[in-house]
Amino acid sequence: MSAEEKYPLLIGHSLAGRTRLHSIEEVANFISVYGQYDDLTITQKDGTPFLNTFGIYIDKIADMEYREELLKVLIPMQREIEKENIQDRKGDFSMNEWERLHRQAEHYKEAYPPGTRILLLHMGDDPRPVEDNMRGTVRFVDDMGTVFCAFDNGRSLGLCPGEDSFRKLTDEELAEEQGEGMTEEESGPVMGM
Repeated sequence: MSAEEKYPLLIGHSLAGRTRLHSIEEVANFISVYGQYDDLTITQKDGTPFLNTFGIYIDKIADMEYREELLKVLIPMQREIEKENIQDRKGDFSMNEWERLHRQAEHYKEAYPPGTRILLLHMGDDPRPVEDNMRGTVRFVDDMGTVFCAFDNGRSLGLCPGEDSFRKLTDEELAEEQGEGMTEEESGPVMGM
């Protein structure tokens, strides 16, 4: 069964509303047209997420076989859009990659504001990594999306999303941290007059 036969109907979600997509060509055209204005979501007909984009570029997709077939049609369309963008800017380089990275950095700035407590699960390729399962506090996120943290062991280091594995502390973990170091009397109920 071909990738297209597995998904005879997909639903594209954009600022313009929902669009029924019956072929790989229609999916590629949908991404090329509506992806110039916003990130897109494409679902299966039952609502199951299938594909997300960063503008006209695929971010996540559920089926790699389908991805390979889609890219054969989508890449020439993306190149044409990039060429038009270059001509529109009269010699300026295409900003599509910069825009994608900028949006990604803004996402991390919103998701990890200063003071956010995180748990470092594992550092990627750092020559002097911070130990796994170390907690830290976000100091800031730079314009490249690097999350700079002050770790509880006294080290400060930037984490690179996609290379380093980390997450926010859960509400339970935060409550546990706030409860540490308190005496029984301090952690008991507070009563006022």
